[in-house]
Amino acid sequence: MLRRRSQKPETPRLRFTPAAWAKLLWLRDRGETEIGGFGISANADLLLVEDFVLVAQQTTAVTVAFDDRAVADFFDQQIDAGRRPEQCGRIWLHTHPGHDPTPSAVDEETFQRVFGRCDWAVMGSVARHGASYARLQWQIGPRGQQQLRLGVDYAGEFSASDHAAWEAEYDRCVWPMTDAWAGLEFGEEIETGRSSLASEAELTGIASLRRRQVRPRDLAGAAEPAIRTQMTDPQSRKGENHPHGTL
Repeated sequence: MLRRRSQKPETPRLRFTPAAWAKLLWLRDRGETEIGGFGISANADLLLVEDFVLVAQQTTAVTVAFDDRAVADFFDQQIDAGRRPEQCGRIWLHTHPGHDPTPSAVDEETFQRVFGRCDWAVMGSVARHGASYARLQWQIGPRGQQQLRLGVDYAGEFSASDHAAWEAEYDRCVWPMTDAWAGLEFGEEIETGRSSLASEAELTGIASLRRRQVRPRDLAGAAEPAIRTQMTDPQSRKGENHPHGTL
C-alpha cells in the first residue's frame, strides 16, 4: 500500500517587483554605510513590495537614525497618495554593509518597540553580498512570527530602473557620518543604546497634527516627536555578534 508523502507547507515569501528590488540593491551599494526605509506594498497584496522609499537619515557603518520631520512628511505624502497605513508603515527594510543580514539586538528592540502593537509587521535586511533576512510577526489571533524568504516577482508589469532618480533620493536623504558623534546640526539630541523610531500611533498623530499646520512642539503635553535624532555609541555595543544599525 502506497502512502502519500506529507508535504511541508511552503515558507511564505516577501516579494519585490523587479524595480523595487533593483532600487533597494542599488541604494545598498551606493555608499559604505547602512541605509533604511519603508517598503510600499501593493494594495491587493501586502507582501508584495512595489517601492522602497528613503527618508532623511544620518548613517554610519553600524547605525541609521531617521529625522522626525522627514518621517512625518513621509506619512503625510503616503496618505495624500491614497495609501493605507498597512501599505506604507508595516515593512521596515534596511541594509547591512557586511556579509551578515541577521538582525542585531538593537534591530530586535526597535522592531518590538515600534511595531510590536501593529496587527502585523515585517523586518527585512539585505547584506552587501546578497544574503537577506526577513521576518513577519502578527498580533491578531494567536500571536506568532514566521521567517520569510525574499524573492523577486516577475509576474506583473514593472517599470525600468531610474538611476538618476535614485541618486537624487540618496543625495537628498542619506547623510553619511564618519564619526558616530558628529553632525549635531541634524538634530538637537543624541542618545545611546536605543533606536530612534517611535510607535506607529505617534507617527500617525504627528502626521495628522502637521495636516492642521500645528507643530507638535507647540502643544503642551503632546507626545514627543516621532523621531529623535539618535546615534548609537559604538563602545556601548561591544560584544554583540551583529552590531548593525538602528532605525
